[in-house]
Amino acid sequence: MTKKTSGFTIREAELATALEIPHQELDKVIAFFDSDPNDQWELRENDHFIFINKNLNERLFSEQGAYAIAKYMDEKAKKGIWAQILEFVTRHKEKIRNAFISRKIQENSSSLTVRNNRHFLSKKDVVAILCTSPARLNRAFEELRTSQDPLKKYEDFDDIEGHRYYSLSGLYKLSHNLSTKLTVKDRRAWCAAIEVVGKKTFKLILDEQSARQKKIDAAMKAAKKRDGERCQITGQKRDKYNKSINMVVHHIYSKEQYPHLAACLDNLITLTQEVHNEFHSWNGGFQNPCTIDHLIEFVSELYPENYEVTLKLNTLKQILDSGDSRKTA
Repeated sequence: MTKKTSGFTIREAELATALEIPHQELDKVIAFFDSDPNDQWELRENDHFIFINKNLNERLFSEQGAYAIAKYMDEKAKKGIWAQILEFVTRHKEKIRNAFISRKIQENSSSLTVRNNRHFLSKKDVVAILCTSPARLNRAFEELRTSQDPLKKYEDFDDIEGHRYYSLSGLYKLSHNLSTKLTVKDRRAWCAAIEVVGKKTFKLILDEQSARQKKIDAAMKAAKKRDGERCQITGQKRDKYNKSINMVVHHIYSKEQYPHLAACLDNLITLTQEVHNEFHSWNGGFQNPCTIDHLIEFVSELYPENYEVTLKLNTLKQILDSGDSRKTA
């Protein structure tokens, strides 16, 4: 359900700036509205404004509240202010809409993946970002196939593991199509803003992902050093006698399902590539999530003689499950 305050987004200082008056002058205008209950000018709480801080008489205005004040000033004080406030409210609405678009993108980009040096999103995420339906997206896709700028496979879209994905360029082409073909004005405006807002938002997302990956890489390097480049289950180590052994770092709690532990040093353990592959095969494949319970069970079943490893993992389980493990590289 929409919050009661969702329509009140215009701050006093913003409104004063748009009206080209000092903040104190706006307070005088508001006081005039309250001075005569019988005149035509009124500002109603929960209709034209709400108090964000009643002790300080600080308000948030709705569009209707901004219009009411502008109408008064246009007639009584400052001619031409009506056009200015219309422009201000339009820009303000665009700013709010763009914030919602950015939020929608952030909430629906978990499928973002790199393929052919391009970033792709699942069809499900694209549908959510465009606030449309799969059927309407399919229609836009078909319309673009016969356009002067059709969607190109591997560049604008691709099929990954049997599922349709769209690159960011494909997303922007689809949004442009919908911005010209949809019948509802607000929906057209939403899609028209996708590319501008999307480029800024996806840059933030990708920059954050890059920084996060650097932290993970540093933690994995630190884990290998801590473990002495030695497999913590078999005790094997790559040396001149065992040149074929390759050491890897395993996320005890899988990083996809437990991202808050992805760069946590306690959540990392050094294994040989062979043991690592063996564990994930035992667990049903690399795509399956894993926890420390899986690793303990794996060691108990396939390396039952390694009591010390099981003890160490059980001790580590208490640390990780308690939420006390915050250490990163």
